[in-house]
Amino acid sequence: MGRRKFARRFSLVLFAFIALLSAYLFMHSTIFDVTQIRVTGSEKVTQEEILALSGLAPGMNVFSLDEKLAVKSIEVHPMIKQAEVRRHLPNQISIGVVERQVWAVIPFKDLFLCIDDTGVCFDKLNNIPVDNQLIITLENVPEYVNLGQTINVEATDMIKKVWQAIPGEQQARISDVHYQNQDGTLKIYTVQGTEVRFGDLERLDEKVKMFSEVLDMEEEMSEKGIDELEYVDLRFKGEPVVKTRG
Repeated sequence: MGRRKFARRFSLVLFAFIALLSAYLFMHSTIFDVTQIRVTGSEKVTQEEILALSGLAPGMNVFSLDEKLAVKSIEVHPMIKQAEVRRHLPNQISIGVVERQVWAVIPFKDLFLCIDDTGVCFDKLNNIPVDNQLIITLENVPEYVNLGQTINVEATDMIKKVWQAIPGEQQARISDVHYQNQDGTLKIYTVQGTEVRFGDLERLDEKVKMFSEVLDMEEEMSEKGIDELEYVDLRFKGEPVVKTRG
C-alpha cells in the first residue's frame, strides 16, 4: 500500500473518529440535562408517584431516556391504564397518563371491587359508590383479588357489549347483571326485581328490543296495580317466556 493511499485512509478514519467523539461529547453536554418533567392527565395518582415510578429525574441526560421502560414502569400502578413518555429537545420530558375509571363494581366479601371496562380491579371500597354504577355479580370470584388483577375477561367483555347496546335511560332501570360461569350466560335484574334471563350474545339486537318491552311491561303492570313480573326468559327464539308473581 502506497504512502499516499495509507495517509488518505488514515485521515478518513481520524476524521470519522473526531466526528463521533464530537457528537458524543455534544450529546452528553449539559445542554441536554433535563430541567423539566411535565406530568399531565393525573388526578387520583400524584405527580410525585408517577415520577417515582418512571425513574426519571431532573439532571439526567435527555438522550438516556428509555421511553418503553419508563412507560412499563408507570403502568405498573393499578390506577394507570395507559402512559406515554416523550422527550422534547433540548432538555424537557413529558409524561401523559390515562387513569382507569370506574365502569362497574363487583360485590366481594364485605367490599366492593372497582373495575374498569377491561375488567382490571384498581380500587376497593367499603361502600358502594353513589354514582349509580353498574353492579356485576360473578360466580367463582377468586378468594383473593389484588389491585391490578384482571377479573374474568370473558364476563367483562360480554357484559360490556350488552350494556353498550342498551339505551342510557334503560340502563338506569337495571339493578345488577349476573354472569354465570358454567354456561357463559347473563341474567339482568331490574330495579323492580324482575329477573331477565338474557342468555348469550346471540340475537343481541333482538334481545335488547325485547328487554325494552319488558321494562314497558313492568311500568304498565305497576300503574295498573296487577301482578308483578317474576322472570322473563329471552334465551330462545320466538315469544319470550313470562312468569308473574301472582
